[in-house]
Amino acid sequence: MEDILTRDSLNAQAYSRLCRDLKAGRFAPGEKLKLRDLAAEMGISPTPVREALARLISEQALEQVGHHSVRVPVMSEERFAEVRELRLMLEGQAAARAAQHAGSDDVKKLEAIHDRMAALREAGDTAGELLESERFHMAVYALARMPVLQRIVESLWLQCGPLMKALQTHVLGQPRKQHPHHMVMRGLRKRDAEVARRGIHDEIERTSAPILAYLRERSAEAPAQIVKPARPAARQIA
Repeated sequence: MEDILTRDSLNAQAYSRLCRDLKAGRFAPGEKLKLRDLAAEMGISPTPVREALARLISEQALEQVGHHSVRVPVMSEERFAEVRELRLMLEGQAAARAAQHAGSDDVKKLEAIHDRMAALREAGDTAGELLESERFHMAVYALARMPVLQRIVESLWLQCGPLMKALQTHVLGQPRKQHPHHMVMRGLRKRDAEVARRGIHDEIERTSAPILAYLRERSAEAPAQIVKPARPAARQIA
């Protein structure tokens, strides 16, 4: 039993670490991930890392090419448009539902997360800023009390994580006097579902412009070759 618990714990540790790195934009689209390098970095054996990679492949956050190669997918404009549409619909709905349940203490916790995010942005820590932004959003969506919806949203964030590198080199679209998070928190504070929804929509819209510019530049520089990912069993990941 102890061996099973240890294995499950290591699998969860590896999965959590890879999710965090994907959301923080550590890996670029098209980048190959080396199993043994990741395992050495985490200080664990390759087996739990292999299981975590297989899980992320099943969630479409990574893709397997051939029998032994795992990489970050290169998202097309069309795929990004689909993910963006789903995010607008699902995250907007989650924020609207959160407005029905959020209390003053919940909003204070969100304010603290946003303040940490702003401080990291000022310090030039882009990876830290992205992680705090993700923490803010997931905390909002947790207030909706819709766990199935939240899991779907988390999957979409995993797919978009590598594209966050675009925010380091491209100007955000539709500048605002205030960050959209403030509108979200105002909606929660006033229990105004539409204001909360609009805040989420504003943030997704303002980050879409630099991501689209990034995707178009990549497409122009090196036209993507269509590669059909294999779907082997987890044991085939080397």
